[in-house]
Amino acid sequence: MADPNIHHESHGNHPMSLVAFILMLAGGALSALWLITLADLPANRTMNITYGVLALGALVSAAMIFRYLTTHLHHSPVMPDNTPAEIDRYLAKVR
Repeated sequence: MADPNIHHESHGNHPMSLVAFILMLAGGALSALWLITLADLPANRTMNITYGVLALGALVSAAMIFRYLTTHLHHSPVMPDNTPAEIDRYLAKVR
């Protein structure tokens, strides 16, 4: 059984920031594939367009998620919440 006395501190990052980070990585990889297919452009036009659209979609989606987290939720996408209430709660628990 789980021990109810053990409590793990949350890292404070929003779960959607992980999704946006993965989209940024995928956008970078797709951008590299798009750049590679530029070398063989006349023969490989459909793959070039596909990689370019997917890369742009992934990067724009990640930017939209980061913007939403920052403006609407007042939550930094990459830094944990450091509000005074959270700091006081943490210090009271650690001391």
